[in-house]
Amino acid sequence: MKLKITLIALFFIYSITYSQNNTVNKVNYANIEIDVSQNYKANSEYEIENDNFSAQWLYLSKEMFDQNIQNQIIKQFEDQTKAKIISEISFSSNGSIFNGKIYTIDNTNLKFKIVASGIINNQPLVLNLSFKSQPKSNKDLDLLMQNFIKFKD
Repeated sequence: MKLKITLIALFFIYSITYSQNNTVNKVNYANIEIDVSQNYKANSEYEIENDNFSAQWLYLSKEMFDQNIQNQIIKQFEDQTKAKIISEISFSSNGSIFNGKIYTIDNTNLKFKIVASGIINNQPLVLNLSFKSQPKSNKDLDLLMQNFIKFKD
């Protein structure tokens, strides 16, 4: 089981760090198609980015989610990076509640990272969001970002 968790976490981190440059016009976020805006690029169906924001997501099976694999993935992220925890965070993503943590990371353009988990359209997932500036309210988010995260204002 630990090997499976490690492999999932490594794949997640690898896909975040070393994505390929393919032209993708839409991303698939838990069976929700999101158009890629002109100022964004998508390297795959499961990640989108620009200079101010990036989003990646990893689908989990219901069994994995029920076994709290998402918490183990988040813990492995913490152990394998130099991220510093700022605080725990709760937000909505497409109407579903997500819980996770917000971190700071040095030596990168996108210094603020949120790693959280939740369920959208009966699909459990881990969501990895990165920001150039720390988001504190919905005013800090453009329309595309709000497909992934909305704060209670």
